[in-house]
Amino acid sequence: MKKMEIKNRLISFLFVVTLLTPVIVFGEGNAVTKTIDEIREWIVLVSTGLAILMYTVSGFLWMSDAGNAERVKMARSIMVSTTIGLIIILMAAAISSIVGDIVQVPAS
Repeated sequence: MKKMEIKNRLISFLFVVTLLTPVIVFGEGNAVTKTIDEIREWIVLVSTGLAILMYTVSGFLWMSDAGNAERVKMARSIMVSTTIGLIIILMAAAISSIVGDIVQVPAS
């Protein structure tokens, strides 16, 4: 990895830890799991909205191709990439939810 990429990842990690520290220190027993659930739900909501937007863009490209095979190829590529990304996000959310239900943190 490049030094700049490592630096950016480290800064991002420290930022997240800094934001979660008050929740961990002053929160209830389930505050961390509630925060993780809210983050997961937000990610699914935003990614679903972006997927709808990308399907709309690719549909517009496809319908307005005017015989241009390159635009059809680009529209198909966008649709396939969007579908794969949406499947990955939804599967990750499902797995996270299942694991969260199995490993419930007892309230203190």
